[in-house]
Amino acid sequence: MCAEAGARDSSQGLEDLNKFIRIGNRSLLIKGHSGTGKVTLALELASKNMDKFQIIFLSRKTSEHDLYNRFPWIKNFVKPENILSVSGIEPLLDDPSFAISNVISSITNLTGKVEDPFVSLSERRRPFIILDAWDTISKEIDVATRIRTEKLLISLTDKHVGFLVFLSEDVETSTMEYLVDGVVLLTQSFYKSYRLREMQLDKLKGTHISRAKVPFTLAGGRFRTFSRLSHKIAESVSKFRPIQHSRTSFSSGNAELDEKLRGGFKRGSIISIEMDEEVDRFVFVPILAPLALNFIMQGDASLVIPAADQHVTSVTRYLAPHADEKVLKKCLRILGGSDSPSADRPAYLVPRTSKTFLEAYESWKKSYFELGREKNGCLITSDYSFVELEYQDEMQSILKSIIELSRLVRSSNDLLVMVSRPNYKSLEVMKSVSDIHLRIFEYDGATMLAAIKPQMFLYNVQTDYSQGFPSAALVDST
Repeated sequence: MCAEAGARDSSQGLEDLNKFIRIGNRSLLIKGHSGTGKVTLALELASKNMDKFQIIFLSRKTSEHDLYNRFPWIKNFVKPENILSVSGIEPLLDDPSFAISNVISSITNLTGKVEDPFVSLSERRRPFIILDAWDTISKEIDVATRIRTEKLLISLTDKHVGFLVFLSEDVETSTMEYLVDGVVLLTQSFYKSYRLREMQLDKLKGTHISRAKVPFTLAGGRFRTFSRLSHKIAESVSKFRPIQHSRTSFSSGNAELDEKLRGGFKRGSIISIEMDEEVDRFVFVPILAPLALNFIMQGDASLVIPAADQHVTSVTRYLAPHADEKVLKKCLRILGGSDSPSADRPAYLVPRTSKTFLEAYESWKKSYFELGREKNGCLITSDYSFVELEYQDEMQSILKSIIELSRLVRSSNDLLVMVSRPNYKSLEVMKSVSDIHLRIFEYDGATMLAAIKPQMFLYNVQTDYSQGFPSAALVDST
């Protein structure tokens, strides 16, 4: 995953669950339909607490070989002798009491091994038991027997001061929920052809739940939560390191995004971005700043037309520190800049002088033609939703400009990125002329970037300043 090492930790978003375990609770129920990530979450929690626990995994259908193949990253904390599969025992099907006895005796034997008499109490690691076999066994017994057995299993954990995780595919409310200290529900839904996963923290005894619903992914066989958009700025500033454009494509400035785009944005492309109303506009920093910087730092041109309500510094602060003044003067233009005397104004800021949209549009084209002269490529970015708000009486001219600007960019083999919002007329025209349509939306507080024309990816977006300049840490939703 792009820039992940410097941007985020896979346990981010699991703080409440880890605190729940650390404060001395003894049992957790993780429920969800097949394939929702129950085993992965249980193992992820085990990995974050292996300094205090000896991990024990009991399953009816998963062998040591299968478990290691699915989760090779657990080999350093789940020992082979602590993995028990009861899959080959025929009496399980005919005599549930045998299965119950087998599970209880297995837990007792394994926890007994954990309690090595030659190890001091302070150094002794307690049993962390993941019980993946209980669901199928419990369905074969009557309610009274099941409740008694569940209480016995929990009491065994209490006796050994351990922790017991029940995994269940039964998502309905059950008696188990009243016996355990914590309950987590895992669900999944779909956006277009992409999977969206959600962890719901229903109950964590003695623990403040800071986020009751947390989106996550199982990419790479790990349980990774999606983070909220961060406004953190780089502590140390570095010049942007460009990714070279190819003969046929412009790089987005993000290697992973380029790969998903099959090499970047094709020269002469029109990109439309639909941004939902509740999305923080700061998301444009990790997405559009690297794109603009990647043009500038290769000696190509970048024309930025920000939203009318934005002060020019809201753009320059994410571009100017990461490129040389000489390069900015030659390759960058930001329209709507300061009206201060030209002697005090950076050369790349173009002040607003227009009173009508047609006057503004003519200044766009003038800057585009001047900036693009003798350049191998030019990027134009514009927020059309705010253009609509500012020039409401010139709607036809605004919509026509989208078509004309698209035609100009295509004929020059440049790149046009336009932004708008739902229920704006400009959005529908942009979508009709664009080659790629992206949508940015919120999901349980996480900012998501989806390519829906054509359907190529769904990412959680985070700002990454680990290299000293703005970039996007992209976490695949899968």
